Amino acid sequence: MLEPVVDKLSDDGSLVLNLSNDCFEPGSPQRSTYLERVTIAIEDRLGLSLMERFVWSVKNKVPGPIQWASKNRTHVHTGWEPILWFAKDPHRVKSSNQRVLQPHTSRHLKLMAKGGESRHSEYGDGAYRLKPGSYGQITEGAIPRNVIELAHNCDVGRAHRKVVDGLGLPQHGAGFPLALPSFLIRFLTEPDDLVVDFCAGRSMTGLAAQLLGRRWMCVEAMLEYIRSGAELFRAFPDFWMNPEIDITSSQIRV
Repeated sequence: MLEPVVDKLSDDGSLVLNLSNDCFEPGSPQRSTYLERVTIAIEDRLGLSLMERFVWSVKNKVPGPIQWASKNRTHVHTGWEPILWFAKDPHRVKSSNQRVLQPHTSRHLKLMAKGGESRHSEYGDGAYRLKPGSYGQITEGAIPRNVIELAHNCDVGRAHRKVVDGLGLPQHGAGFPLALPSFLIRFLTEPDDLVVDFCAGRSMTGLAAQLLGRRWMCVEAMLEYIRSGAELFRAFPDFWMNPEIDITSSQIRV
């Protein structure tokens, strides 16, 4: 599935994959190494470069794996999901942490206000040195870490669920909050760039791209998800829905 996508990827483009963290060998508490195998295959077969392994920490994640944590008791519950970021050319990629700066903590604001650290210390056998004036430079914000802490749901998602229930359509079972694609789109792209989600589900990535001034395209195999996802865009000017998909659950054609 990735081959035709990568073939169209621009030289300064990125590929982001949110893959499952709960794959096990059949009938065994042994975790599968498919994440590692996929990563190596994408590098070897498709020629992409691994840029980062983001950890999406989900505090309200449904307990699991049920068989091995809740029943067999050999595992603890999983609380995060992997997000792999690949680049076509790591030297030309458009990513910029300046577009995703976070507010400084109150402690850091005080530190900058007084001109930085006043002490001298070393950590990691001298690899890191703290000296007077460290962290005193005034900056617009803090560079985020590669751990993204977000719940699975958000206000937009909750409102959309009510609309989908009203249409009698199925809910997508692997949703993510609007803030997740918003962060990645701001980090990896510039205004008017093209963002494509080829496993779109309810098209939350498309909504994030729309709000951030990017061109976008969402591809989804299930008509029900395409129909329900369209509701995310109804309030935008020039919204139009093809009559062929303007249907409810009772009208879905098999």
